[in-house]
Amino acid sequence: ITAYFQIPKSVSKTKATSMEQGNIRPTKKPDMDNIIKVIADALNGLAYKDDRQIVSCTVEKYYSSIPRVEVEIKEAGQ
Repeated sequence: ITAYFQIPKSVSKTKATSMEQGNIRPTKKPDMDNIIKVIADALNGLAYKDDRQIVSCTVEKYYSSIPRVEVEIKEAGQ
């Protein structure tokens, strides 16, 4: 799971560029465990029968001018 958060309008252009390049990462809410919970619950019945089937998860948070969440799902053992 990679979550991209909106760059605050209040930051300087220099800082915004650094955020866009991934040099400054978000340390604000939501917490990583909340991101996992929302995504895992949303994919119940779509990507898997139940989120109890998830055996591993990695979450990263970045800033972007295009806020979004990207999810990559792999079958266990691959």
